[in-house]
Amino acid sequence: MKENLKSHLSEVVNLLDNNQSVSQVLKSNRPTEIKSTLNKTLNSEGISFNQLLSDLEKEILPYINRNTDPRFAAYITGSGNPIGAIAEFIKGYYNQNGLKWNNSPIANELEQLVIRWVAEFVGLPDHSSGLLTSGGSMSNYLGLHFALAAKFPQREMDGLMGAKGLTVYCSNQSHSSIERSMVFLGLGRSNLRKIDVDCEFKIDVNKLRSQLIEDIESGLQPLAIIGNAGTTNVGAIDDLEKLAQIAKEFNTWYHVDGAYGLPARNLLELSSKFDGIEHANSIIINPHKWMYVPFEASCILLKQIPKAIHFEPDYLYTANKEDRWESSEHTIELTKEFRALKVWFTMKFYGTNKLIEFIRHDIEMTNYLASKLEKVKYFVVERVHPLSILCFRYENDNLTEEQNEITNQKALLKIENEGLIFITGTKLHGKTYMRAYFGNPDRTKKDVDYMVGEILASIKQ
Repeated sequence: MKENLKSHLSEVVNLLDNNQSVSQVLKSNRPTEIKSTLNKTLNSEGISFNQLLSDLEKEILPYINRNTDPRFAAYITGSGNPIGAIAEFIKGYYNQNGLKWNNSPIANELEQLVIRWVAEFVGLPDHSSGLLTSGGSMSNYLGLHFALAAKFPQREMDGLMGAKGLTVYCSNQSHSSIERSMVFLGLGRSNLRKIDVDCEFKIDVNKLRSQLIEDIESGLQPLAIIGNAGTTNVGAIDDLEKLAQIAKEFNTWYHVDGAYGLPARNLLELSSKFDGIEHANSIIINPHKWMYVPFEASCILLKQIPKAIHFEPDYLYTANKEDRWESSEHTIELTKEFRALKVWFTMKFYGTNKLIEFIRHDIEMTNYLASKLEKVKYFVVERVHPLSILCFRYENDNLTEEQNEITNQKALLKIENEGLIFITGTKLHGKTYMRAYFGNPDRTKKDVDYMVGEILASIKQ
C-alpha cells in the first residue's frame, strides 16, 4: 500500500476537486435516501483501490456536506483550513496515540506547547495548563469535573455521598453541555440554576446573587458559577468581571465557556468585553471554531490542573518519570489522538495576525448581512450580535403571530430541503428566528448577497 501511496493520494485529490463543483452545500436531509444508497454488504475479500474510490464517489461523497463552503453558515461549524487537513493526513499516517508520554512523546509535548500558544493567543498566559479535547461539551464537562476535584478531593475515594446538595449557576443562554454534564457527573439537572438574562442576553447578576443566597439559606452548597464569553444563540458575553467577584465572594469555582467567542478578545474594539476572564479557574476555547482548525480540537485552559486521580494501573507503570506530562492522569481518556498537530500546523502557517484578520473579516461579513436584511420589508434583525452570529426573522404586520411563526419555520425547512445555503433556527423572545454563523474567511459580499437571495426566496414559497 505504501509503495502506491503517492499515486493513490493524487487520485483522491483529483476526485475531491471534481466533487467540489456541486452547487448544494447541504447534500441530503433524508436518512432513507442515504441508507438506500449505501452498500450494506460486509465483504469477506478485499477490493482494489480503484473500486474503493468508485464506491466512495457513489456512496459517500454525494452526501458529504460542504462545511467549508462560504454559503454554509449553520450552528457554529468552523470552516477548517487546507493546511490543517494536511496535518490530519500526517496524523493518520503515523497513527500516534498519546495514552502515555513514552507511547508518543511528541504528541504529549506538542499538546502542552499548543495549549500555551492558545492561551497566549487569547491574552491568558497564566492559563497555560490544560488539555485538548474532542469538543466544547467535553471541555465543559472537564471544567465541572475539575471544580469537584478542587472542592471535594475526597470524591476520588468516597464519591459525593457526604456532600450536601451541590448547585451550579449559569445563564439560560448557556450551552446545553452544561446541563448534560450535570447528568453525567451525577449532580442532577435540578441542581443547575439557569439564571435569567437581561436585554443583551447577559446573565442578570442581581438575580444570580439572590439565587445563591436563597440556596445557601436552604442548606445547599454552591459549587460553580459559569460565565459565557460568546453564547451559542447570539454571541452574548456576560459581565465576566462581576461574575468573578461573585464567585470569589461565595467561594465557588469560576468557569468560563469561551468555546466560540474568546478569539475575538484579540480585537481592540472588543477586548474590554472579556475583562474579568483572567480570574477564571477554568476556561474553554474551541480552536475548531473561530481559529479555523479542522474538527476535533477543543481546549480547556487552567492556571493549575487539580489532580483528581491518584492511582496508576500496573500496565501503565513506567519507572522513568522525569518531567513527563501524562494527560491520562487528568482525564477519562486514555487513548488520545494527536489533536495538537493540526493546531500547530494552523497557528504556525497562518500566524496570529492572519487569524485575527480572519476573525475581523467574519464580523464585517456578519454586519454586512445585517445591513442587507434590515433594508428588507418585514425582516426583523436581532439587535444583539456582538460577534459573528446573526439572528433574524420575518414578521409581516398583516399576518397573525401564529402565521408569522409558521412562515419562519417553513422557510427554514425549505432552505434545508434545497440545500443551496445552510442556516439553522433558534428561539429568541419565545419566537422562531433564523440564525447564521459566519466563521469562514473565504466568505465574500457576493456570497452574502447570494445567501440573502435564498433567504428571501424561502419566504416567498
